[in-house]
Amino acid sequence: MRLIVSRSVRAPVMAVAALAALAVLAAPSSAGAQPGAPPPPGYGGGGYGYYGPPPDAARRGLTLGVGLGLGLMDSDSNLTDCFGCGDDQPLALALDAHLGVMLSPHLALLGEVFWQGQGVDGDTFDWIGQTMLMGAIQFWLTPQLWIKGGLGVASLTLHYEDFDDELDTGVAVMGAAGFELLSSPWFSIDIQGRLASGSYDGIDDHVNVGTVGLGFNWY
Repeated sequence: MRLIVSRSVRAPVMAVAALAALAVLAAPSSAGAQPGAPPPPGYGGGGYGYYGPPPDAARRGLTLGVGLGLGLMDSDSNLTDCFGCGDDQPLALALDAHLGVMLSPHLALLGEVFWQGQGVDGDTFDWIGQTMLMGAIQFWLTPQLWIKGGLGVASLTLHYEDFDDELDTGVAVMGAAGFELLSSPWFSIDIQGRLASGSYDGIDDHVNVGTVGLGFNWY
């Protein structure tokens, strides 16, 4: 049986068919014009101020960092004791800087300088300083948590008001751990703890230091 469509019905049917065809053709472009899904939260839950890959994905090439911390110095003898300070021993000021290369996004080979200074006399500006020059390796256990170890040379000096007395040079060892409070692919701010020791055979002494501070790093 053949279906016969009269002229009075044919025009509306053709119009509907044309509209349907236009709707099908317009559907992809309309979908493309719709706003996409909102961007994912910043790395680490939105607290890092950028969208994109985690920071370890961009750590490559050279790396540079500086840090500032406070802590305590101690020695086998009384070298680091502050006379005239009573029970309120002064805090040690610590500064560090490193320059190195990323061997991988999770591993860095560094040259590092770590300096600590602490007052030793409550009535004067006499103080003791220890400088460490080390080679170090830093490894990221997670994109934000890292550990570091270093070995090198240490120098110990007493600074008096009128002159400086270099006491000895020896072996320096250092261990550190840190957590990045702010991360991006090219910059981070971390909180870090450090333990270090200088071993001096010439004066038969060890000078130890522990500090907590902030680090600023570029990749």
